[in-house]
Amino acid sequence: MKVLPYDSFTILTDDPLPIVLQSLNALVEPTKTFRFSTKHAPYQGSISESGFQISRIIHYDNSFLPVIRGRFEVKSDQTVIHVQMNTHPFVMAFLGFWFLCWYSAVISMTLAGSMPNNMAALVTGMPILILILFGVAFWSEANRSRNELTRVIRY
Repeated sequence: MKVLPYDSFTILTDDPLPIVLQSLNALVEPTKTFRFSTKHAPYQGSISESGFQISRIIHYDNSFLPVIRGRFEVKSDQTVIHVQMNTHPFVMAFLGFWFLCWYSAVISMTLAGSMPNNMAALVTGMPILILILFGVAFWSEANRSRNELTRVIRY
């Protein structure tokens, strides 16, 4: 099982680059600040001849959606798409800051003796639960996007 919220994979297709771009353009629309309609493409972002950067459009809060970046490599008989998925850097910075603050408070309160030892063990384990929930949220979205991109590009 992968722990870090990062995944990279390669998609090979016999289709030329213009066909791949056409398939991706059917899935992606430009990024909008506000989205009032529920009739839209499944992804938002940008696509160019060299690659793409997209994320799935959702109508609920989910900070752990993967940011999907792809780079095209054209060979004589096929197109190779190198894809990377990871969380937004702001989300990782926020989690790091939150863990730093959490453990700073817990360790200082434990060393000062203001927290019982059995309570310290419980409070120390809570961020581990948060990381597990984070991992489940990220990897479920990443696997969904991976399957969808592979299906659309290959067929």
